[in-house]
Amino acid sequence: MAECLFCSSNGLFSTVEHIIPESLGNDDLLLRDTVCDSCQNYFGKEVEQFVLAKTPLAFWRTFLGIKTKKGKNPAVNLSQPKIDKGVFPSVHPAHDNMEFIYHDDGSLSFGTEDLELEKKIVSGEKEKLILVSTPKILYMLGRFFCKVGIELIYSYNPELAKSGVFEKARRYARFGEFNGLWPLFHFSKGEPSDFREYREDELGLIENVHCYSYHLFLCIEQYWLFLFSMGTDNWIISLNDPFPNPIIKEAFPNNKLNLIWYTQNEFK
Repeated sequence: MAECLFCSSNGLFSTVEHIIPESLGNDDLLLRDTVCDSCQNYFGKEVEQFVLAKTPLAFWRTFLGIKTKKGKNPAVNLSQPKIDKGVFPSVHPAHDNMEFIYHDDGSLSFGTEDLELEKKIVSGEKEKLILVSTPKILYMLGRFFCKVGIELIYSYNPELAKSGVFEKARRYARFGEFNGLWPLFHFSKGEPSDFREYREDELGLIENVHCYSYHLFLCIEQYWLFLFSMGTDNWIISLNDPFPNPIIKEAFPNNKLNLIWYTQNEFK
């Protein structure tokens, strides 16, 4: 009898699990009889929906023109809520409320309801927009990356993925159980223009878009690291240790690796 990877139930397994959301373009990284319907429904509504609407991944999905499951052009509204709610703050004064819409011709339009921000942009006073990774964003990204990383491990080694080595990551992904935020490492690489490539053939102009990439590896024979890259953003999470040693930076010698984390006391 099938047992769910995340909740250990023998619940219904009537749908296929997309390791990386289908709305990011994934149609081949699939799991069957592994994640129960209840957990799939939870991840879709409570984790992935937020990640694909309010985090840097949401921006890149729109910038790169990754269409929705219904074939529509992507759009994203990265405005913060007016009132902060919940344990993890989702409002920061330095954040710029903004929205983007991708169009059929490959262009991206920008909009904002913040009149002061609009004035600063029009006058040239402001040249860069700021998206703040609040504790809420880091919390949801961490849960998302734990979920994807554990499922990738399961795809080639089910026993390892279900072992006690990754129990904390499984619980964090599915239930958010952890005393604080699971640390994330981040580095930027490349330019936005690097992820679109154009070529011509007998049928005309063809556009190739690099949507995302991922790597899963054992670092220093101790840390199971999951790297997810989208646009210029590269996110790294240690799946088996929520408090990894900064020695992990040695695995990325050519990049400036930053640890992004808040202690629980910093947002209480």
